[in-house]
Amino acid sequence: MAHSLADERFPAVIAHRGLSAKYPENSIEAFEAAVACGADEIELDVRLTRDGKMIVSHDNRLDRITEAPEGLTVDGCDLDYLLSLNTGYRRGMKARFCRPQEVFSLFGGKIIFNLHLKTAGENDVIVERLAGMIKEYRVEDHVYFAGSPRELERMEASAPEVRRCAIQLPRDTLDVITSAKTYGCFRAQLWSGLYTAETVERLHAEGIGVNLFHAETPEEYAAAMSLGIDAILSNNADLAVGFLGRGS
Repeated sequence: MAHSLADERFPAVIAHRGLSAKYPENSIEAFEAAVACGADEIELDVRLTRDGKMIVSHDNRLDRITEAPEGLTVDGCDLDYLLSLNTGYRRGMKARFCRPQEVFSLFGGKIIFNLHLKTAGENDVIVERLAGMIKEYRVEDHVYFAGSPRELERMEASAPEVRRCAIQLPRDTLDVITSAKTYGCFRAQLWSGLYTAETVERLHAEGIGVNLFHAETPEEYAAAMSLGIDAILSNNADLAVGFLGRGS
């Protein structure tokens, strides 16, 4: 398994929110399973709590995956309360929210981290704290930030030393190639169905690697590979690893 961005093998498999098809998303259990199955990277989402702590969560709302009442949000609750919730509640499983430092401590040196930031935080607090944490845990060669144009601008300004990946979302008005070039990204992350072979070729011509969100079946994996995609985000990372004929 590749342990750093310097020696990552391609095509690569990125476990989207960990092995989230089988375990509660963004949980230590999902990340452990992703490492165990031989994924090259794990993708995770970082948000800020009401009391200014960082937590790993895709949604701001809590009721989609936990037993929290409708209307409660990550940024509206303190860390202690969030850690008391069961993030596997809707799936009949048991898990909890985790913090970025736990992820770095447990899996640093074992896998690459794709950190999706939906916001840089007020005064870029999320970007700056994560950059400090990346140095503290000595995972500089194992991490990159991913975000849309607004977040990329703040990443470049506040943590230029951390590699960046331009994410393409359906709502973005700036095209992903321009975004990646403007903000000095080493990769771009395409949205399934919103790109062509020419998009991949143009990015490669600029020396920019290409992630795809997302692919889940052998047919989708094969189609992505045929277009030259470098790394596939998948909820079924174990199946993607098996498709490539390799494992841990």
